[in-house]
Amino acid sequence: MKADTSSRPLLHTPAGVITTVSTLGIIAYLIWIFSGYFQEITDALISGVGLVLLNLLAGIFGVYIISHRGFGRTLQWAWFFITLGAWCYVIAEGLWVYYDLALGIDPFPSPADYFYVLYYPLTLIGVLILPFVFVSRQERTILWLDLGILLTFFGMVVWYYILASPVFSIGQTISEFIALFYPVGDFLILAVVIAMMQRNLTRVARWVLGFIALAMLFSAVADISFALFEGQDAPYLLAYMNAPWMCAVVAQLLATSRLIASGPEILNDPPSRISPAAQMFRLALPYLAIAIGLALLARIINTTYRPDSRLSVVLYGAFGLVALVLWRQYIVSKENVRLYQKMQRIAWTDGLTSVYNRHFFNEILPREMERASRYGNQLSVLLLDIDGFKKYNDTFGHLKGDVVLKTIARIFSLQLRKSDTIARFGGDEFVVILPETNRHRAIAIADRIRDAVSAQTFNDVRLSVSIGVASFRPGLTPEQLLDEADQDMYRRKNSSKKNEQPDSGKTSAEKTINSFRNEL
Repeated sequence: MKADTSSRPLLHTPAGVITTVSTLGIIAYLIWIFSGYFQEITDALISGVGLVLLNLLAGIFGVYIISHRGFGRTLQWAWFFITLGAWCYVIAEGLWVYYDLALGIDPFPSPADYFYVLYYPLTLIGVLILPFVFVSRQERTILWLDLGILLTFFGMVVWYYILASPVFSIGQTISEFIALFYPVGDFLILAVVIAMMQRNLTRVARWVLGFIALAMLFSAVADISFALFEGQDAPYLLAYMNAPWMCAVVAQLLATSRLIASGPEILNDPPSRISPAAQMFRLALPYLAIAIGLALLARIINTTYRPDSRLSVVLYGAFGLVALVLWRQYIVSKENVRLYQKMQRIAWTDGLTSVYNRHFFNEILPREMERASRYGNQLSVLLLDIDGFKKYNDTFGHLKGDVVLKTIARIFSLQLRKSDTIARFGGDEFVVILPETNRHRAIAIADRIRDAVSAQTFNDVRLSVSIGVASFRPGLTPEQLLDEADQDMYRRKNSSKKNEQPDSGKTSAEKTINSFRNEL
């Protein structure tokens, strides 16, 4: 069965080692800050230099991804914008340190804010381009609607608690005005990432998006605190905001190094199914948004207007109604998700051998070929046929024949990688998709499968398997690729029969048994 490939451990790459050391350094920094034994000037120097170096590392790692052709053009473009955002952050933080420590000028507002602001649209564009979510047109529409729901929710919260708050004042300069919208940029990117994570993604893609979401969350905490204190013109210790900003940059560094550790295989991994709990959140999202909107409205009415019993009853009645509908839909949706997953397993899985069926294979092969063509990857297909299975079935019965099919299907699966796809093509024929595999490597895998099958006995009979190999070339259709594998299989089958040596010096009974076994 096909599953995610196991990417290289983080510590097995230079980027992973550097990121791990940086993470340990940030942990030490956090202990130092929250212990209270620090000086503001020392922290300003350490945090400023630290943010510059961490973003510099993220930029360098990003350049590696951009220059690595195996990652594919779409992913390279996505990380190009994310890396540009990191470089803007480097310039902004460098200017901040220069104004603060070298010139002794308050760096807010300053030209550094223009580069800080550039970080958000560049990162947002990069996240939107990421080729992690492969969806149909209808699913893409739902994705944008989910994004709209999340943006509306975040917009309401930011507007009520920050921008329209009576204790908050908008700056007088353009630079200050733009700088106070940092939380909006954080929530905007966070909303996009959350909407993307509610889809079926590869395990590595989910980790990458998770780290980006964590970065935006840390950044939002710091930016909201910064905006509130600046809006009220209240004194504050910048060190307690530098701490989450440092954590945000480390989270983004983790996303980049995780992608480097996974390598181009991230584009070939099949998406892992999202958990039922996460699917329930996705299905309940519209109702949760309405409930949160009503709760916010209730707070506004209770704090702004004189209490009105009629209005309060209607408002809280509406809130209770949404809660009841949400609970009802949760129960119904939970059962629907369970049934959907069960029906999907039945629709995609061969009931006898537990490998994928032909229907799933017919869906996945064109996708794998399109992906190989788009990213210039190798791709091979194996077509496998159990020699003489019909004769065995007629001799020992269909139940024994079913045991053979199940056992051989398990043997096939054990000889394959987790990233490979095996499906029962029909009867005693199986087919295997081998991503990132050239013809030479595919032939080696076929030989290994043949040896494993030959080592197994069924009712004292050793079976063999004929395997045809075909490798993808640009311009081939799925039907043509399978036809090449089919022709190669029969070529090998005929060649094997010609090479068989005749029996000599054996009894008639032995010749009969050997003849039967040779047919198998």
